[in-house]
Parts: sequence; C-alpha cells; structure tokens
Amino acid sequence: MTDTLEIEGHRIGPGEKCYLIAELSANHDRDLDQALALVDIAADAGWDCVKFQTYNEDSLTVPSRHPSMRIDPVWGTDNLYDLYKTAGMPMEFHEPLFRRARERGLLPFTSVYDPRDLDFVETLGCAIYKIASFEMTFDDLLIAVAGTGKPIILSTGMANLVEIRDALGLLSHAYQTDASQPQTTDFAGCLDASILQDRVSLLHCTTEYPCPLEAVNLRAMDTLAETFGLAVGYSDHTEGIAVSLAAAARGASVLEKHLTLDRSMPGPDHAASIEPTELVALVSGVRSIEQALGSAVKQPAEVERKNAAIARKSLRATSAIATGGAFTEQNIGAKRPGNGISPMHYWSLLGRTSTRDYAIDDLLDERSATDQGDPVA
Repeated sequence: MTDTLEIEGHRIGPGEKCYLIAELSANHDRDLDQALALVDIAADAGWDCVKFQTYNEDSLTVPSRHPSMRIDPVWGTDNLYDLYKTAGMPMEFHEPLFRRARERGLLPFTSVYDPRDLDFVETLGCAIYKIASFEMTFDDLLIAVAGTGKPIILSTGMANLVEIRDALGLLSHAYQTDASQPQTTDFAGCLDASILQDRVSLLHCTTEYPCPLEAVNLRAMDTLAETFGLAVGYSDHTEGIAVSLAAAARGASVLEKHLTLDRSMPGPDHAASIEPTELVALVSGVRSIEQALGSAVKQPAEVERKNAAIARKSLRATSAIATGGAFTEQNIGAKRPGNGISPMHYWSLLGRTSTRDYAIDDLLDERSATDQGDPVA
C-alpha cells in the first residue's frame, strides 16, 4: 500500500502531479448558465476536476430567527437558514453540470452534507466524495460515504489532531465493515493507515472566508502527512494565488481553490475566490513549481556540468616560480577557468617544492610539485 489514490486514471499522492480542484461553491448564484460557464473556464484553464456542493437549506439547518442563527451580514444575509437557501445549488443543476464537466475532460464530484443525498449523487456516477470541514465530525455522513466504497477527500478546517484521528478511525472501520451500526465508539483506536492510504486524502484548511495570511499555517500540511501517512493537500480560502503556489511548493498533493467570474459580485463566496485569469496563472505556476521541485537528490544537474570548467577556479602561479622553489601563499592563488587543479588542494600544496618553472598565471601542474617526492593528487 502507498499513500496514493487513483481516481479514473488520476494518481494523487507524493511524487504525482498536484491534483487541481476548481470549487464552484455558491458562485453559481443559482444560475445554470453561469455555473456551466465556470465549468468551461476551469476546463480552459487546465484544471483536473470541478467540485460542486450538494445540499439544501433544510438538510443543513432549521428555519428560525433564534439569536444562534445570526451570522455576519457580509454573507449577504444575517440568518443562517436564509444563507443556505440562496447559496445552495439546485438539485436539477447537478446532471447537466456533471455532463458538461465530463465533456470538457474534467472529473466532476461533489461535497455531500446529508446521507440522504447520496442515492441521488450516486446516480450521477460520482467517482469521489469530498467531506467538508464543517461535516468532519458528522459520523453518520462519514459512515454513509465510506459505504459507497468511493475515495474521500477529507477537509480538516477547524479540527485538531484528536478529531482528525477519530474521523479517520471511523473511516477505517466503515471501509472494512457494515458500520451502519458500529460496535465501538473508540474510533481513534480503529485507525489503520493501510486501509486508508489508497482511499483518503486529507486537506489542510483554515475555515475563514477570505482567510487572513497569518491564519494559514501551511506547515500543518507536514504535520498531517507525518502523523497519518496519507496524501495531504490544501484547500485555499485566501485572496489571490500566492498561498496556493506556496502549498504546491511544500508538496501539496491536492489543491482546491474557489473560482468566480468576478470577485466583486454579490454572494457569500465570490470575495474568497479567484477570477479566470488567476485560475490560468495558478495552473501555470503549479506546473512550473512541479518541474522545479525535482528529485531531492543533490548532485550536479546535467545542464550545469558544462559550466563547472568555466565558472570554477584552478590553482595558478601568482608570480614566477623557479624549479626547486616552494609553493607559498605569496606565489600561488586561484583564478578561472576550472580546467586545472581545484583550489581545494591549495593548503596541501603550500610548502611543497616545484619540479618545473612557472610564469605568472600559469596553471599549476599536479605532476610538478613534490613533498619528499610525492606528487600532488
């Protein structure tokens, strides 16, 4: 087993190309033509897949004006139920969006928020599921999604390692058994990375929209990988593309970013999304970074070998040296090119005797210095 998933020919994990997920979130604005346009933009930009969200207001929350339902009006409303009523993607959008994505060479999939929606999504041929950060502690949902046998991308915003371990333990248990009636509540003790390595990828995430830079903590990706031994990526809610590029440079196996037609559009997710030109720039940047990351083996690159003889230095006479004279700090030094004795031998030459005459700037000859008869190595 390796920490690599394979989904419809796409391999996701260390050493593979970063898997790029374009997230529509609520940026469809309940307009199918707008949603289809976003799918086309993601395809034109060279992304790997497009992700939707499957929920409605009644599956997520309750109609209430209780103070606990109040939210920041920056979301476009001050009530949680009203937010999801306007942000949810109509169920009838799913089929044409899944179809358009596949026609454009993208892998379509969705985040599910209620087990009751799985039967519907399964009819679409969804090859992988996302568990959003909000739902990571919703055991019934995790059990139901694992019950499909499909791989899962698990986002970890708002979570600590204990909560993540519990969720992964539950998934380990659910993938192996009929977990609809689990026989244990010690799910952390069920965690088995060998069960999950080709089924689950973790996304580091900070659940704030937009996310301030000081809250990003990209080093947590390393902690997740070291702790759980799974493919790890990043779900980016920051403004712009700089943090996404940094995540790719840190080795993110998956990168998720929200896209929009225009960040200034009204709606809950537009401000934390990137526009089409940025979507293109991010793909280009990530693919360039992947080329630059290399193999981690420290050795001369083939393209630089030709420069060594030119750019490095060789030991030369800095003044005339007669046969039988000693090499001293005053009469030998180093200059380019590097077609002679390396300056690394400077100290071993000092005090040795020259076996030939040298004019100023002559290359030192490794056969022309002795120390009790020993030539320079």
